[in-house]
Amino acid sequence: MNTQDIQTEKLDLITWITQLQDISLIEKLKKLRVKNDTADFTVPEWQKNIVRDRIKNTKPEDYLAWEDVEKQFKFDE
Repeated sequence: MNTQDIQTEKLDLITWITQLQDISLIEKLKKLRVKNDTADFTVPEWQKNIVRDRIKNTKPEDYLAWEDVEKQFKFDE
């Protein structure tokens, strides 16, 4: 789908939504919007545990300043 087609589809959806009378469908659309806004990704519990473990077992002198990390991973833009 090209940009023009996408814009046309979006306008068609807007028109359709403005004419909706079905409250349950409107509620579903609202939930979908909220879900998409807040659910970019989820971190599994096992990954959280790895991070917690590494934080607990890492010595402060092993930490790097964020500025140093940025310099190491600077990409040409």
